[in-house]
Amino acid sequence: MRAEGALRFLAEASAALARSLDYERTLKEVVTLAVPDFADWCSVDVLRPDGSLRGITSGQPDPEQERLLLELSRRYREQKAGSEGVLHVIETDESELVTDVVGHSAVPLRDDELEAYGELAPASCMIVPLRARGRTIGALTFLALGGSRHYNETDLDFAHHLARRFGLAIDNARLYEEAERARAQLDSVFASVPVGLALYDTDLRCVQINEALAAMNGIPVGDHIGRTVFELVGEELGEEVSAAFRQVLETGEALSDIEYAGETRACPGETRHWLGSYIPVKGPDGTPIGVSVVVIDVTERRRLLESERAARRRATFLAHAGEILDASLDYEETLANVTRIAVPAISDGCAIQLLDERGELRQVAVAHADPAKEDLAWELWRRYPPRPDDASGAFKVIRSGESELIPRVTDDLLVMAARDGGHLELLRRLDVRSAITAPLRVRGRTLGVLGLLSSESGAIFTEDDLRLAEDVARRAAIAVENARLYTERTRIAHTLQTRLLPMRLPEIEGGELAVRYRAAGELQEVGGDFYDVFDHPDGGWQLMIGDVVGKGPEASATTALARYTLRAAALQTPEQDAVLGILNEAMLREGGDLCTVCVARFRPRSETAELRLALAGHPPALVLRADGTVEPAGEYGTIVGASHEAGFEESTLEMRPGDTLVLYTDGVIETGPLGGHLGEAGLASMLAGLRGRSPEEIVDTLERKAMERSGGDTRDDIALIALRFQPDPVAAGMRGAAPGAPANG
Repeated sequence: MRAEGALRFLAEASAALARSLDYERTLKEVVTLAVPDFADWCSVDVLRPDGSLRGITSGQPDPEQERLLLELSRRYREQKAGSEGVLHVIETDESELVTDVVGHSAVPLRDDELEAYGELAPASCMIVPLRARGRTIGALTFLALGGSRHYNETDLDFAHHLARRFGLAIDNARLYEEAERARAQLDSVFASVPVGLALYDTDLRCVQINEALAAMNGIPVGDHIGRTVFELVGEELGEEVSAAFRQVLETGEALSDIEYAGETRACPGETRHWLGSYIPVKGPDGTPIGVSVVVIDVTERRRLLESERAARRRATFLAHAGEILDASLDYEETLANVTRIAVPAISDGCAIQLLDERGELRQVAVAHADPAKEDLAWELWRRYPPRPDDASGAFKVIRSGESELIPRVTDDLLVMAARDGGHLELLRRLDVRSAITAPLRVRGRTLGVLGLLSSESGAIFTEDDLRLAEDVARRAAIAVENARLYTERTRIAHTLQTRLLPMRLPEIEGGELAVRYRAAGELQEVGGDFYDVFDHPDGGWQLMIGDVVGKGPEASATTALARYTLRAAALQTPEQDAVLGILNEAMLREGGDLCTVCVARFRPRSETAELRLALAGHPPALVLRADGTVEPAGEYGTIVGASHEAGFEESTLEMRPGDTLVLYTDGVIETGPLGGHLGEAGLASMLAGLRGRSPEEIVDTLERKAMERSGGDTRDDIALIALRFQPDPVAAGMRGAAPGAPANG
């Protein structure tokens, strides 16, 4: 293809790919764009997450010829076993070029295939890797038929350029599809949790509410949207709730487990009781933009506990489990990669500026063939940033949405553009010979600009260069949009996970406490493990840790049910086996995933501490004694939620000063290669080597070791609690002197 035709083809191909983020449509566009201008048959093979290939071809008019090509490709891959062909290109990131295959077949032909193969008359082929964001995601195959052309090194270079563009388009479409899937999961979590959830804006008007809370209010979900708290729950209750809203918005700090009582439309004439938690929803600049609300109806629980035991529950959920991709999904890094690709391939220098939320222009990436001029470009930006009323340059392009091409940058132009002598000196030192400024536009919006310049090379940009720059800018805009979408989804999902765990840990008299939590996998922000630690009204502290059997929204709902049922049960009875029994019955009533749990009651005394614990299908606790020995604690019980006949057994042991209790989930002991898991014995051995370490150092070390054994990406969630018994001699003496002080403090 001639240079002019190649650029026109690239521009048309890029425009076609930019029209859609549908993954399947993008794949079909990729394989058809090159036919017939560049190939007679084209196929794309994309790596799936499980390592298999997703393949699609441009097709042949004759179905028999298409079937033959696919069959020969299959036999070729089977015969070569990755030493040549698509698999080899993906593995090595090295292209394959076969200039002349006339009269030859890479695999033996059957007699019934000879005629069709002769009609196809393969002449030449190329296979090039598809790369996006620093990794190989598949391969692109070009095949010339009928002896019409034979590919050469120039064609291979062009194929590489196509593959780079196609790879980014395919990857962007995949990211968009995954982001939409994450959004659907987030909505499912919001709808499926067994507690009331809602979002309110700064005017205290309802933005979103789930069915559970709507049922408590006795008002349909749709009738909540846009209405104030007073309109929904009445003046008296509305004043209490709105006071909490205003406090959260003013302080930026959450309020947890606020108890309310009153009547609603759902139960007129009946006093109901709720626990409400309020968490500020903050914008990118940290300013509160609303309040998320968690409401739990505790009326029945209060009756079961005979009104004297207040049932406390914390359920904090915020939406979104975004998918965690590689570092290039940070949009600033993505744009830095764009500038590095542009230099020196299409220009001597490249810079990208983006509009922020306030409409101010910010330079986010600069690259130049000369590192000294890269520093000079940053200095020029700091001292003389573009102004909104500039007659040319970035803001002119943003205002008009149209690119600006200056084929020759003369000294007269620099003098006209300079604001003072210092500005002119910097412009001259940059030595710009030709310049292009293109808008970063996506879905009708201008996000910023991309600038290209030539200097040392002396290149003069043309209209073809302008079209190329506009295409790069369009792709950069899509990358920014996807990265911003991904970042927002990830932020919401991270907030949701943190709200499934305690907001803060108690100060434990007579003990030192540390915890760790890590959700598994790149896209699994909302995990199934949970833990809780709280002080018990009857003395001592309650610890619990659990692992829901499952993933996704349903597992998150089970996590909430398990954690807060355990908290209520622990307040109801001191017997740890009875606590698990209450949870088992609750989960059997509600249905959903199974769950393993370890619960423990820690009661420090002056010289020893009593630990009562029970297990429900959970690995035993470990006690690191002060002398370095490690003892397992607890008898295996039945996993909760499986049967009404479940059995649990409470164990009691004594802790002495310096002893450390360690609770953990399967994600800690099931790390490492298959067949080589760490296991309970391995964890005990590792723990023995941490004698004398603080609880914080212990959980740090165990988490780090788990990540190292799993190669930095665990297959399961990790939760850890470490509690060291360390009595305070002064406090112990004071307790002994106080008349009527309980022995357990």
